[in-house]
Amino acid sequence: MENKRTRFYLIRHGETDWNKGGRYQGRTNIQLNDAGKEQARLLGERFKYLPLDVVYVSPLDRAVATAEPVAASHGLTPIKDEHFIEINFGEWEGHTIEELSEKFGSTYTDFFKDPFDHPVPGEGSFQNAMDRAIEGFNILAERHKGQNVAIISHGGLLRVMLVGLLEMGDAFYRKTWMTNTSITMLDVMEDGRKLLMTLNDKAHLEMAELFKKGE
Repeated sequence: MENKRTRFYLIRHGETDWNKGGRYQGRTNIQLNDAGKEQARLLGERFKYLPLDVVYVSPLDRAVATAEPVAASHGLTPIKDEHFIEINFGEWEGHTIEELSEKFGSTYTDFFKDPFDHPVPGEGSFQNAMDRAIEGFNILAERHKGQNVAIISHGGLLRVMLVGLLEMGDAFYRKTWMTNTSITMLDVMEDGRKLLMTLNDKAHLEMAELFKKGE
């Protein structure tokens, strides 16, 4: 039965200081902070118990640093893939929601309310981001049929990609969240159906917190 489906682990990178401060990162190459490095370590420990054949990663450093312990758990080397780089937010990067609302007014607030119907600097539109992410996903689904594939990427891009892959409608984007280093599991069946198996699974972080409290 296992070879009847291709399993994708869609993983958001570990925490950065800009994540912690609520700042748009986009293509800005921010590094993992200490908490993010620990999250990545815990993720790698978890993958020692999960089947994994190949690891693809956004070329940004925060994603690569998250992918390395995951790949190492199976003796693999992460493969950088531009399809899965974060959405380019252009001049919005480095700013918080409050700062963007004040500086750009309705140009930003209209986007925030309905991101698929309003332009974004840099990438141009969420549709552009979705198209490139789905193109990359489809390439891997064909290349790795019957295997277990990890994609370490970014929360914004992964959620946009899910909207397209699952044909859930644009509102689905605002009704989902991906915690740093969470795992969202998507199976592609032999007949092409895509099944969402888990969303925002962060059990490795929750268990570590429980053990810490029990010390």
